[in-house]
Formats: sequence, structure tokens, C-alpha cells
Amino acid sequence: MKEYETNEMHPIKWKCKLNKPLQLLRRNSLFGGHHKLFHNNKVLYDKNTVILENILSEENRVRVQSTLQKYEMPTIRKVTVSEDHKKAAVLVPLCTVNGEPSLLFMVRSNLIPAHRGEISFPGGMMDDTDQDLVTTALRETKEEVGLDIMKDTVWGMLQSLPSRVNGKTLVTPVIASFGELQDKNLHLNKAEVESVFTRTISSLCDSKNVGSTQFRRGKLPSLQSGFTLPVYMGGEHRIWGLTAVILHMFLPILAPGLYKFKLRHRH
Repeated sequence: MKEYETNEMHPIKWKCKLNKPLQLLRRNSLFGGHHKLFHNNKVLYDKNTVILENILSEENRVRVQSTLQKYEMPTIRKVTVSEDHKKAAVLVPLCTVNGEPSLLFMVRSNLIPAHRGEISFPGGMMDDTDQDLVTTALRETKEEVGLDIMKDTVWGMLQSLPSRVNGKTLVTPVIASFGELQDKNLHLNKAEVESVFTRTISSLCDSKNVGSTQFRRGKLPSLQSGFTLPVYMGGEHRIWGLTAVILHMFLPILAPGLYKFKLRHRH
């Protein structure tokens, strides 16, 4: 992992074993014991077609886009989209660091009133002037970390998720791949962002770096049996919360055969 607070960049080297594909998200994971987030476990890809070296290739981009369109994405019960819900988007920024496939994260500033010091993807609330949620994600990324990412680099979107278990904001993850990350293109908005860092796809796929946190009960009636969230370690920053949920949804789609962690809930 490399954290960017200066203009220095070094190679990042991790090892990752080729493993069987994750059986995606099951009952009792993420948002509670009564939520089956994926209604089926049908695999729409060949695990042997994706290796670390071609994970950001045009071929894999096309496969991921097809999977996002065909796969029955998770449905979170008790969350009914209404006009009362606010809309937000985050960018899941795929990139390479010295040629190695990676993801970019940021540490939110301690100066902001909400989510201070948390690990997140770039993103924020949708403005009235935004054409769509993709526009929101790209605009917020530009404002927060200075990366000017074009719409033609977008791979697709995951399902919208509540920002909190009982939250009124629905967050849509937007997937984009913008090539080699160069520190000269990073211009952090220090009012909102403390720093940014990268994690290699290989380190995030390594099961030794993935765990879970179980909560006894949630505020909603459907969460009284508790819920379990993933957590990613193996670097200076622990990745948890909504960002970890997004990773756990996306990595099996991006890297079938490489990501094998199974999230389980114990009663």
C-alpha cells in the first residue's frame, strides 16, 4: 500500500493465489439475518478467463459490463426507494500503480462534520445540476482528489445501498478504470480529504486480509437477529463500513476465481 501525501510514488508488490470463485453474498450477511442479498448464485462467468494480469483489460471490462447487466443484483428488504431518499454516488476507481492493478481510496478530513476520518471512495451527494449519478461520482472525484475522469472510462454501476442501516441516503457505486495513477494528477481538497492511498487488487483478494465484524442487532425490526459486515486489513488503513460492503459486492464480479472470501453470519 502507498499513501499519497507528497509527490513520491514507489512500486507496490503483493502476491495472490488463484482460488475458487466466491459464491457471492448469502443470507445473514451485510444487512441482517433476514436479508438474502443475492436471490441466486448463478455464475455468469468462467473463473478461468480472469487472471490478475488481464483484470483491467478491455476483454474483462466487457465481461464485467455484461455481468452487471445480467446478474440479479442484491435486493435489500425494508429499503423502499421514495422521493424522501436523498441520492449520492461514489466512484470505485480502478487504476494501476507501476503497472499493478489497484484501487484508490481516500481518508476523509477530520474537519468535516460527517464521516470524519473514515476510509471511503471519492463521492458525495447528487446536485440538481448533475445529469445523472455517473456525473455526480465523476464531479465529486474531481472536486475531492483532482482526478478528471471521463465518462467513457466508466464500466457500470452497482446497486444503490443505504449509507447507514437506517439511512435516508442511497449511495450508488460507479465503476471506472482510468489507467496508471500519477501523483501529479492528484490535487487533494484538504477541506474534505486528509490523504489518499491505494490497495492492490491482489491484496484485497487475499483471504488473509479479509475478515468480518458481527453486530448483535440493528435498529430496524428486520435486523434484530444482527448483521455481519466485511472488513479489509493488510495495510495501514482498515477498510470497513459501506466501502467494505461495496468491495465485497464488486470483487467477485471483477475478479472471479481470485476472490474467495465468504461472509457468514453466526446466530
